[in-house]
Amino acid sequence: MNFIGKSVYTVWGNRSLRFGTVIEERTENNWKFVKVDWKNDEAYEMDRKRVTDLRNLEVDSKYDWHRTDHIVVIEPLKMMTTLSKLI
Repeated sequence: MNFIGKSVYTVWGNRSLRFGTVIEERTENNWKFVKVDWKNDEAYEMDRKRVTDLRNLEVDSKYDWHRTDHIVVIEPLKMMTTLSKLI
């Protein structure tokens, strides 16, 4: 499956959703990884900066890649239609 251009989400912190669009993919050790352009991701970025500052670490770009079994491909319009029924 080609993931480039697909809309995806993942969960971080056990409860927060991150939504984005896949912009790159690669295969490493028989695992497919994707790089995602995350949307409205300020909370995650602030948390990432806080953790790296507290631990006195440099940001490692390997964490910009996500194994495809850790993301979920979605159809945004279908999801929005379903979510609107909760309101």
